[in-house]
Amino acid sequence: MRYSDFKKKIAMKYLLILLINCSSERVKIDKLEGYWEIEFVYQNGEKFIPKLSKSTFDHYQIQYPKGFLNKVTLELDDSFKTSNDKTSFEIEKNNDKYYLNYKSRWDEWKSRIKFLDSQKLILEIGNRTFYYKRPKIKL
Repeated sequence: MRYSDFKKKIAMKYLLILLINCSSERVKIDKLEGYWEIEFVYQNGEKFIPKLSKSTFDHYQIQYPKGFLNKVTLELDDSFKTSNDKTSFEIEKNNDKYYLNYKSRWDEWKSRIKFLDSQKLILEIGNRTFYYKRPKIKL
């Protein structure tokens, strides 16, 4: 085998490994897509449970590595009201940890994804930890 053929073979193997890793990482973060309901929030060692008269959901839409977040409210007549305001974000991966860098008209902030699967999401924002679950209703 010639040296140039050997180099091409090694380069192809590295490229294949890189593509496999990138696609598997994207599959993980794609689980963020959809509707999430806050179950509770931890701050300074205390647990806070939201007591809202209406169910409010966070809706994430992703076009990797960007996306947006908006609020959706379940109205008393079982219809849904969607917020016109969308907060854009960029997904950042640093040392095997995922971060969402948000930017709205009023503010910029960053959250760290502590846990994410198809039914549970845990976000850390400053000294608060938000625990989300998938809503039980059909949206």
